[in-house]
Amino acid sequence: MSERLTTDSRLWRVIIASALAMFLVNLDFFAVQVALPDMSADLNTDVANLQWVISGYMLSLAAFLIVAGRLADLLGRKTWLIIGTSIFGLTSLIGGFAASPETIIIMRILQGVGAAILMPVCLAVVTNAFPAAKVQRAIGMVFGIAAIGQAGGPLVGGLLTELASWRWVLWVNVPVSILVVYLAVTSVRQSVAEGEERRIDWLGLMLVVAAIGIFTFGIDEAAIWGWGSPLTWAFIVGGLIVGAVFLWWERRFRPPLMDLGLFRNREFSVMIGAGMAGNMTAVVAIFLSMIYLQTDQGFTPLQAGLAFMIYSGGITISAQIAGRLEKFTSWKVMVLALAMGGLGAIAMGLLTGSIVAFLVVSLFAGLGLGMAWTYTNVVTQSVVPKEKAGAASGIVLTVLIGMGGVATAIASSLTATGISGGGSPSSVIGTVLIGFGVFTLIFVPLVAFLGRSHATRSQREKLSPMD
Repeated sequence: MSERLTTDSRLWRVIIASALAMFLVNLDFFAVQVALPDMSADLNTDVANLQWVISGYMLSLAAFLIVAGRLADLLGRKTWLIIGTSIFGLTSLIGGFAASPETIIIMRILQGVGAAILMPVCLAVVTNAFPAAKVQRAIGMVFGIAAIGQAGGPLVGGLLTELASWRWVLWVNVPVSILVVYLAVTSVRQSVAEGEERRIDWLGLMLVVAAIGIFTFGIDEAAIWGWGSPLTWAFIVGGLIVGAVFLWWERRFRPPLMDLGLFRNREFSVMIGAGMAGNMTAVVAIFLSMIYLQTDQGFTPLQAGLAFMIYSGGITISAQIAGRLEKFTSWKVMVLALAMGGLGAIAMGLLTGSIVAFLVVSLFAGLGLGMAWTYTNVVTQSVVPKEKAGAASGIVLTVLIGMGGVATAIASSLTATGISGGGSPSSVIGTVLIGFGVFTLIFVPLVAFLGRSHATRSQREKLSPMD
């Protein structure tokens, strides 16, 4: 029987505060996607014109993750948890009253900034509250609770939209935000990166926001401009150039906004690469499943949300397990997760002709891909110094979420091209799913090789005599 995580009621409230904040972000993201058609009709526009309700949110989220994590380390994680939650709740409230597309888009962009603060700071708060031996379990519990929002997001979005209004999809965030702020004020202790100079790299901050923003904008607009458009590649290449300048600058500024030294930790780097592959396929499976269920199978938003709970249920189950695997070798767990997720995605692609079979195998895809996402965050937080927890989480989430956005844009472009070329939605979606499943499986031997070689080298160092 495993030892209790903690007997301190304050620490349980810290977990609840962080988990509810992450729950909010997950619930909101998936619920809003289901509400888009009703939102566009109410605001007298079309869904295409409201793409920035999703794209703008993702753009600001990806651009500010590294910045938010680092600033929280320097200026106080409790303070930034309260700031992030307040921004998220306030923009949800104002967005729910929006009378024009412009207002809702602006509020969603600002809401993305709030989410960018919350995601790394929630993990850093928990990491600094618990002893090192219990960090994995504590973070796993946070993700386990947060995953319920991911699983129930489409269902909640469908229910609120059909029974009340799309506006309640945003307003439901407000009371939860108030509860998180209360718990943060009364239970979370202030923590900062000890022994570090309180100097903020403002140039690095502007460079990283610009690099991620320009690059992500180019990827996102490629579906409209076309992958052969010079404008598309001008933004993509421009973002990469600014990113290279950012990395050059970070090697010279002290203390840097992004600690590149973290990547010298082999386990940290391997987990990020593996998590990136798993999350790219996970978000594509979510994106294509909603299209398949509503466009090809004719499901209503509520029906699609209910059916989607099978896939997201797998993600939720894996999130409950991930924090309890501290006794297992990390690369072996990740190899199993990627293998199950990749094979599950391939099976989903092969079985689009049968809705029942498609949904059954989606459970296994969700289990594997969900484990890759959660386990990456759990392990990377446990292998970095506590004073760098926020910065490390910002880096991890930027890579995973940023590349997830790239994968979604690629999948969207491939699907649109295939359908416009005469392919049936189910066959095109199936082919794209198979492709991403194969992509995930490619990382299985890579993770095994890098993980095994690192473990062997570490063992040799332990056995070698001291000089």
